[in-house]
Amino acid sequence: MFCPVCNGIQSLHERCSSCADAIVDCGRLTDLTGPYAPYEQIEGEPLLSDVRMQDSSSCKHLLYCSTCKQTTEISVTEW
Repeated sequence: MFCPVCNGIQSLHERCSSCADAIVDCGRLTDLTGPYAPYEQIEGEPLLSDVRMQDSSSCKHLLYCSTCKQTTEISVTEW
């Protein structure tokens, strides 16, 4: 299975739930928490890669609204 968004087959056209402006896909959450990511696990919190492994039929992406300065997550169904 693969993510159609990560592979450039499909685009995300989402709107911010607060202001309805277009939001930007910042990529996979696992890219932010991978072995070369600058972030450390918060004690007691599951690794995002562990969350990703629990739901193997979707790819979690981080979305950002430049107007509201908020981030949100979306699950993209893998093919």
